[in-house]
Amino acid sequence: MKQLIPEIKYFEIFRTSFRIHVHQLIAWGFHEGCCGLCLDDELEPSISGFISEAVWDHLKTGDPAWCQHYFIKDDPPERTPGRSGRSRRRSDIIVQANFPGRPEYVFEAKRLKKGGWGVDKYIGCEGMGRFLDGAYASRYPEAAMLGYVQSDSPGFWQVKVKEAIDNTASSLFLRCPQYDEKIIDDFPLEWVSGHNRPALGRPIDIYHILLDCTT
Repeated sequence: MKQLIPEIKYFEIFRTSFRIHVHQLIAWGFHEGCCGLCLDDELEPSISGFISEAVWDHLKTGDPAWCQHYFIKDDPPERTPGRSGRSRRRSDIIVQANFPGRPEYVFEAKRLKKGGWGVDKYIGCEGMGRFLDGAYASRYPEAAMLGYVQSDSPGFWQVKVKEAIDNTASSLFLRCPQYDEKIIDDFPLEWVSGHNRPALGRPIDIYHILLDCTT
């Protein structure tokens, strides 16, 4: 099998505009695909599917013009050493651009709800851990977590997740203090955590976006 060589340079060239555009697509997808739906007991794949379908519908309109450069993938399988077919790991949402190298922005989603879907799963091996061990977004210096808030409020869970990341800083290879960064107005509580990835030898910045699924 041909060895895939990371082409980070392609992502770096377009990173600022790429970041803004994919954030806007997720915002449109959530508002247009989930408006009026009862999401407080839905699983991650269902919510991610609603978002992805709405994003795809929006991309097909070609408005604004930059939409022509992007594609959305819902629950796509990842190339995973030692795994094939249905056993392959699947990230929740990927936005791909038609720039050189076909750069991708990878989103992993986790529910945030009292009673079994707390911060442990969000920061754990099947949440943020997928980025830290290189299973997802190994080619890129950044990716994003989507928190589907199904109880309490986004502000409540922001505090909880931030505290959990700080309390497990060593095992999460946290390399610097977390910091707030608002990319678009739709996500006022967004923040970033920066991590080393010893298995890859390259760090990653994880953007955290909390979506209110309680209403």
